[in-house]
Amino acid sequence: MQLLPTTYADISIWLNIGGMVTMIYGGAMALMQGDVKRILAYSSISQMGYFLYGISTLTVIGSTGSILLYVSHGTGKALLFMMAGVLIMQVGTRNIARLGGLAGKLPITAVTAMIGGLAIMGIPPSNGFMAEWMLFLGALEGALDPVHGSTLRIVVFALAISATVLTAAYILWMYKRIFYGKVHEEHEGIKDGSMYMLAPMMFLAVITIIIGIYPQILTSVIVPYMQSLLG
Repeated sequence: MQLLPTTYADISIWLNIGGMVTMIYGGAMALMQGDVKRILAYSSISQMGYFLYGISTLTVIGSTGSILLYVSHGTGKALLFMMAGVLIMQVGTRNIARLGGLAGKLPITAVTAMIGGLAIMGIPPSNGFMAEWMLFLGALEGALDPVHGSTLRIVVFALAISATVLTAAYILWMYKRIFYGKVHEEHEGIKDGSMYMLAPMMFLAVITIIIGIYPQILTSVIVPYMQSLLG
């Protein structure tokens, strides 16, 4: 941005479109998977689309939201991948069709995974809420900007907002299939993992909530930097 500001402004609309397409593609593909780790892998693709979309808004608030989203994705997705690890170690499968009703068997895993899911969906009090709020507010600001805004950016903004529905859909669908419903007979005797597995999850869950409640821990540093970068 700083080295080639004019060039970046010219190509930002294509990054904007690319980010939106990636958001929708990753979310749609995640909904089609039957394997927990494949769902999370496509979810990561979708989340990188959010990041690209945010930094292409040409606004301080949108770019700040994009960086915050990188943080929320780091904590939230780490929690969900750790959940997948617990499933593999304790249940012996990551196949959605063979899971169900595990909230009572893996209570700590279920709670921390939900916090991770909230971060990915951008729901308070997780750190993902402020990240997505700033990202989309900046995107709208950029789309309506008299210099760089355009009708195309407004259309892309509307489509990008729809990607949040896909994100909520695959996260809630996955969570419901894993932790609710009837417990399979072969899983009756399972229990939560050891503290070596659960302690890092609880730590990340707490960090996710703390940043969600006090985002100024990061924004106080990120905003001045983005202001200097974008002028």
